[in-house]
Amino acid sequence: MIKRYHNILFLLVIIILGCEKDDICIEGSENTSRITIGFIDFENKSSKGINLNTIRGIGIDSIIEDFNGDKLKLPLMVNSNKTKYVFEYNETLDTLILHHQTIHKYLNRSCGYISNFIVKSDTEISKNHGWIKEVSIENDSIFNEEKTNILIHY
Repeated sequence: MIKRYHNILFLLVIIILGCEKDDICIEGSENTSRITIGFIDFENKSSKGINLNTIRGIGIDSIIEDFNGDKLKLPLMVNSNKTKYVFEYNETLDTLILHHQTIHKYLNRSCGYISNFIVKSDTEISKNHGWIKEVSIENDSIFNEEKTNILIHY
């Protein structure tokens, strides 16, 4: 009888010592950053709001309709070195082709990986009628969403 209690006690100790604390990814912890795009006036180089009809990601399930503002945050593809977006402004389409390097960072077991990006200088626009006049890279490192990375001059 005592041997049975020792076995149960031994099993209970093994179970308790074998358990690990729960890994929980705390809300507000780091996430994969999006690219921040600002819109500026081509003539006087000042921030200027825009009203885009649609923004479509090519190869991404991402469609934004009726965007109105001077800054936009968009996700980049983590499994490719190129992300394409089609911007529609006054029924004119232009394609922004973002070339980037993806840097994966392991956070922990519960949160997994996040991806950071570096925008390459060969980022380009493909103009159908050309409402986008120029694209300039302001900050090539995308490690947070607070800084504007690219400016679209129109």
